[in-house]
Amino acid sequence: MIISLLDRLHRIEAALAAKSYVLVTGLLLSGIIARELFSTTIWGSEKVAVFAAVFAAFLGLTLATAANSHLRPRFTDHWWPDAWQKKVSRGGDYFSAFLFFGIAVVTGIYVSDTFINEDRASVIYWPLWPIQLVIAYSFLSSGIRHLAFAIWPKIKPQAEILE
Repeated sequence: MIISLLDRLHRIEAALAAKSYVLVTGLLLSGIIARELFSTTIWGSEKVAVFAAVFAAFLGLTLATAANSHLRPRFTDHWWPDAWQKKVSRGGDYFSAFLFFGIAVVTGIYVSDTFINEDRASVIYWPLWPIQLVIAYSFLSSGIRHLAFAIWPKIKPQAEILE
């Protein structure tokens, strides 16, 4: 059941990240076309494109976590005996979950403050908190995944090592 839930979550996050990048591309291209062909601008298009890119980037964190493909230093790989590797990996997942949950709390407080203060984006004057929610969400989602990997290590994907 947990595998099915995490898989569905991964698919939704991947689709949203892809749609965000399509939006970024469309906004930037339409801005260029408007400027070069019609000598005008599309009001707020660059600001919305930046927000969409940030949205996609933070969802990229969740996608990297789901695939177990974070960049990491490999020089410590042989510090532990082979018999300890699984325990060290599991401990790392517990630690990562704890870290991500902590960051999710801090970013949640930040988003809450933005909501309370009614902060708005410059140029487009949209409320910032809905845009910032992806930050707290990405850390929470990554924390949940690392916790699941620690509790059920068999569901953790094998990391691809690029030489």
